[in-house]
Amino acid sequence: VIFRGSDGADYPFLCKPKDDLRKDARMMEFTAMINHLLSKYPESRRRKLYIRTFAVIPLTEDCGMVEWVPHTRGLRHILQDLYVACGKFDRQRTNPMIKKIYDQFRGKMPGDEMLKTKILPLFPPIFHKWFLVTFSEPGAWFRARIAYAHTAAVWSMVGHIVGLGDRHGENILFDSTTGDCVHVDFSCLFDKGLLLEKPELVPFRLTQ
Repeated sequence: VIFRGSDGADYPFLCKPKDDLRKDARMMEFTAMINHLLSKYPESRRRKLYIRTFAVIPLTEDCGMVEWVPHTRGLRHILQDLYVACGKFDRQRTNPMIKKIYDQFRGKMPGDEMLKTKILPLFPPIFHKWFLVTFSEPGAWFRARIAYAHTAAVWSMVGHIVGLGDRHGENILFDSTTGDCVHVDFSCLFDKGLLLEKPELVPFRLTQ
């Protein structure tokens, strides 16, 4: 659904059925308060610390609308495209290859050691290339890297405070015009992730 605002601009919204968006709406109110607090203090104002917010409109207990954040794409899709471009990922070959490695070393070494020594070397850090490709002009690249660092850091702090979970690669978006990190989907709050069958023990992710 696209709304045309009084300023003449179009605002696309995603209609979400069978989803309680009241927590998402309260979370956006909380982040707006965080932005207000960040703007009050000289040091955070000097660093231009902020959180990207978007509109969330609950209509009933199980449906509502979420503003479509323009120019954003999920981290998983960004990384997957980069790995495909450099020949590091092919769904038909990569998934069976990883399964073969797990089958080969299962029981022979701890799972975390297998991941670090056998799996992760197949997928070296590559996100920096997205900035080089997306922001080819040096000044734009530098501004985007700063915006990324600031927004990712603030979201890490705020997410840790509210116990935000379910932070997979499709719930973390990046703006291709600014470099901003934008989090979406706030249904897993207050350390709810600790109660899952496989508990989420990492408070926020900054590495592989």
